[in-house]
Amino acid sequence: MNKILTAKIIRLAKHGFKTRLLAAAAMTCSILSMQLPADPSNAVLILNSDNSVGRYALAQSTFEASQTGEKIIIDLGDGQPHDEVIQKLFQQSKIKITYAIGSNAYMLINQLAADSKIIFSSAINWQRLPLEDHTFGVSNELPAGMQLMTFRYLFPDVRKIGIVYSEKFNEEWVAEAVKSARDAGIEIIGKSIDDHTELAPALRSLLPKVDALWLISDPSVLSSKDATMEIFGQSNAMKKPVFAYDKIYTDLGALLIISPDIYTISRQAAALVDDLLTGTKITEKVVSPAGSHVILNMKTLNSFNVRLNQDALDSVNQVIE
Repeated sequence: MNKILTAKIIRLAKHGFKTRLLAAAAMTCSILSMQLPADPSNAVLILNSDNSVGRYALAQSTFEASQTGEKIIIDLGDGQPHDEVIQKLFQQSKIKITYAIGSNAYMLINQLAADSKIIFSSAINWQRLPLEDHTFGVSNELPAGMQLMTFRYLFPDVRKIGIVYSEKFNEEWVAEAVKSARDAGIEIIGKSIDDHTELAPALRSLLPKVDALWLISDPSVLSSKDATMEIFGQSNAMKKPVFAYDKIYTDLGALLIISPDIYTISRQAAALVDDLLTGTKITEKVVSPAGSHVILNMKTLNSFNVRLNQDALDSVNQVIE
């Protein structure tokens, strides 16, 4: 903050305006520290849910490298208040496009600047987000058919796969997965639950009927750490492999992880921003990730009675020994 602004704050604070002026000063400092571009009306606001989270930081850096225009960056995870700063930016600079990284960033910008164009990515279970006519994004979930073909290619003996899910969040997704599974020669057996209290009995009923469990992103199922431990506890006890969507589950014993490639997702988001800036018509509001990352956990494979197609190893990006 410069000396003139500091002097004004001190003088006015003496007249009883201390609290409001200090808040204003903090907001002014935040805006000054953003290094606003010369023409912010053409700038893209990058709103990151928390840049200390690895996948969010990678999404931001990849987007910055892929999108050549002017940018204003706000990290919601830095512990500072941001609502007034964001509102001020839109009032003064007329920013037209926001790239929201993560669900928290999307929900905030949708609340504060609902009339602006928004591109989102890295939002788990995007179907639960309120989508407007001017909202576009890249899904964090890979197409079910692609994942099922990978399951079948790597583990040809796996014919029945169980899914525990909530109809509230994943009814349509599971219905589509069931259709895709038929094309892959796999049967999906689903068990729906309404809340976490139904998880344990649902697993006890489902696991004996299937060859593997498919863990999908579902807030009602993965409601807590205890819920996650229940899933892996029962699955490991019955020697039923778990296919999951994030590498954090390898430590719990997941056999296979198929996750979207963050680099590709961020480049897709940058391309959507370019389309909006140039007036190119976007035909699909939310697109699927164009790339994936496959992790195989050999520790789990060696302890479970699951046959691996050795010829399929070329489709695996990372092997955990």
